[in-house]
Amino acid sequence: MELMMQPTFSTCGQACIAMIAGKSVEEVIRDMKTDGATSIGQLIEILDFYGIGHAERNKRISKKNPAPYKCSILTIHTDAGYTHWTLFYDNKYYDPEFGVVEGEYTYGKITSFLEIYLEG
Repeated sequence: MELMMQPTFSTCGQACIAMIAGKSVEEVIRDMKTDGATSIGQLIEILDFYGIGHAERNKRISKKNPAPYKCSILTIHTDAGYTHWTLFYDNKYYDPEFGVVEGEYTYGKITSFLEIYLEG
């Protein structure tokens, strides 16, 4: 997985999709028709548009689902008070705002995740 940084404060979702799809963030912004904040519904729509498999819905972190799967888009409630998307892949956090994080994620609380089905 190659880290892609978000070009603006509100394009973390587009950057996560760009990493998964192997596209530029600008391409994803164009295809999503927004350079603003995104909802889980918008992320699911663009994954479908690109033909990338994913879980049916976001799963809340809980005793039943205590940790994200191998490749997941994470919903983060940051310490600074805003909601943020980060990509989790192969036990690393590819955060489009803060960079690659190994070990414990310390920029906020992970509240839910959307599993992404990658081939290979």
